[in-house]
Amino acid sequence: MSSWRLLVAACCIAAAGGYLRLGAATDAAVAAPRLSDLSPQLSNWRAIEDVRLDRQTEQILQADSYLQRTYTRGSAPVTLFVAYYATQRSGHAIHSPLNCLPGTGWEWTERRRESVAVAPGREVEINRNVATLNRQQVLVYYWYQSRGRVVASDYWNKLLLVHDAVKLHRSDGALVRVTVPVEAGAADDATSFIRTMFSPLAQHLPE
Repeated sequence: MSSWRLLVAACCIAAAGGYLRLGAATDAAVAAPRLSDLSPQLSNWRAIEDVRLDRQTEQILQADSYLQRTYTRGSAPVTLFVAYYATQRSGHAIHSPLNCLPGTGWEWTERRRESVAVAPGREVEINRNVATLNRQQVLVYYWYQSRGRVVASDYWNKLLLVHDAVKLHRSDGALVRVTVPVEAGAADDATSFIRTMFSPLAQHLPE
């Protein structure tokens, strides 16, 4: 098993290197969507706040379009964060939450995958993690999304990015993250929200 993991890691590293060398070939930029146009009313979920990141964070993020919005339906608030990149290359690519949150003091105390039904006959596998800072805990769901494709694995997403760059001359994609404070019913709230927002959000991401 350890040899297999080493082989997968080596392939990912090689693929990532190839991807970085493909910078010139992946500049078939797709127009960035106006993510702020996502409806503030999604079924019984209502937006209560849109937040812009500070300038320094925006410069680090380097997304072509992003949305950070909190929704509620009378229970615990659920925060949606979407960062979209029209092209990805060295220094301008999706930042994995696995690396970003620990950089701000949070610690991952639970990590696993979960399947969520987002439409009749369709389930997607996404990441379901718990992050802890002092005594505060948040439940974090996230995945990578492009052209209707949903990927949970950071490594697999990089491999698919190389494939898209070579075959389609496209490297666009989005990180989608849903966060809710850990308390009774939090997981049910988060998965209910994901089911509700998945199709409307997909309509705002390029095919």
